[in-house]
Amino acid sequence: MNLRVGSTGQSVRTLQERLQTAGFDPGPLDGDFGPRTDRALRSFQQARGLQVDGVAGPATAGALGLSGFDAPPPRVDGGQGSAGVAPPGGRGTGTTQEFLWNALGQRGKPYVFGAEASPSDSDPRAFDCSELIEWAARRAGVSFPDGSANQIAATTPMSVEEALRTPGALLFRAGDPNHIAISLGDGRTMEARGRRYGTDIFDDAASRGWTRAGTIPGLS
Repeated sequence: MNLRVGSTGQSVRTLQERLQTAGFDPGPLDGDFGPRTDRALRSFQQARGLQVDGVAGPATAGALGLSGFDAPPPRVDGGQGSAGVAPPGGRGTGTTQEFLWNALGQRGKPYVFGAEASPSDSDPRAFDCSELIEWAARRAGVSFPDGSANQIAATTPMSVEEALRTPGALLFRAGDPNHIAISLGDGRTMEARGRRYGTDIFDDAASRGWTRAGTIPGLS
């Protein structure tokens, strides 16, 4: 979900708390997105080089270290329909917004080839390109394979051009090694790019030579 003026609830309070911690005064921590919270959010966006629109969307949530507003705890009981850890062997259901926020909340983590991240761990130490995607999907309630080639084969295919415009789509580049990233739909990607870059948002998606693309089945 995107939070803006008029939004209310625990999600807004969480946003206010993060803004306050970052040094931007949102006013009372009351769960009411009013003018002071709007000013604080816009100031934060400007300071971080984000689009200054007063909307707490995926990029802003990631910059604040948020992995999802109002996300319930991970589930392991095999249920479906809300966010949580998908049961082994089950596809599950979740939202693309949850998937994106899960991934964006991991900005700054190091890249370690072959890293493993348990879906029950809300704060893994490191990722490689496919593990970030598998972990973020499972935290959103959708079982998804590991390995970039396995992941792109498991998607619902779409053209690379469409994926570049589709938040949450996966972009794959065949090579040695293969690589996979998450499109933010605006020319940027969220990915564990390599040891030199770590896990972050990158703004050069259109020039990266992607060879295949698709969306994760089970995400709405």
